[in-house]
Amino acid sequence: MARCKNDWTQAKFERYVKEGRGKGSGKQYKPWITIQDFPSRGRVSRSPGWKSDRIHHFLSDWELRLFYIFEWSDEVKDIREQFPLLDLDLAFCIADEMGIKYPKDRESGTPYILTTDFILTVRQNKKLVQIARTFKLAKDLEKTRVLEKLELEKRYWDRQNIDWGIVTEQEISKVFADNVRWLHSAYRWELTEQTDKEPYHYNDLLKSRLAEEKSTISTITTALDCENGFESGTFLFLFKHLVARKEILVDMLSNQISNSSQVSIIKTFV
Repeated sequence: MARCKNDWTQAKFERYVKEGRGKGSGKQYKPWITIQDFPSRGRVSRSPGWKSDRIHHFLSDWELRLFYIFEWSDEVKDIREQFPLLDLDLAFCIADEMGIKYPKDRESGTPYILTTDFILTVRQNKKLVQIARTFKLAKDLEKTRVLEKLELEKRYWDRQNIDWGIVTEQEISKVFADNVRWLHSAYRWELTEQTDKEPYHYNDLLKSRLAEEKSTISTITTALDCENGFESGTFLFLFKHLVARKEILVDMLSNQISNSSQVSIIKTFV
């Protein structure tokens, strides 16, 4: 759960609403908070989404890693980050029930808009449903005020029959997320070199060579670049593309993938 800058005012709230923040889905969704708005303690980042075809905004490395795990999941169909709890009447009511103060800007007195890190559209039992997930460092779960806000967030989504849960760094495989990150930019790709062969020819050529040779990915792809007169790195990018598209299956929990060492190919699809 995150808040905006300290200079939070009613005018800024109205501007955010007018801009359509927190509205839409897929490519049309606009997060309530962008990296330009929030001074995060960790590194902020932006990443283009596979599922949404838009730029996503993250306030920490751990949020970004969790995003990559959601991107990889076939069950997750849409990812909306920094999703606002805009029903302030409901939020105030829940705070009163809990006997806690709803957070407000100290200077302006304007209520902050709390956010859930991720609202996901997932396929469950052949139906699309919404679920909410918030990231928190495990050590922060010992803080009373953090727990109060999380309980408020939980009750907010409970009232809307949306499953809500906390994810900590202990549940995120850094190796898995980093491997997806390594592949991420290769998801959309077209062969740009001048050639009289269809791109599928090179897909099959790479898959065959991977099946035949017991060598490193970098060695195989470099050799194919030379043999076909392509710019260095072309077949390595193609390898990443085919893994991202799951036409080549590898062990995503192996720390060998992103350094292009010898990778155990589980299966290729021709």
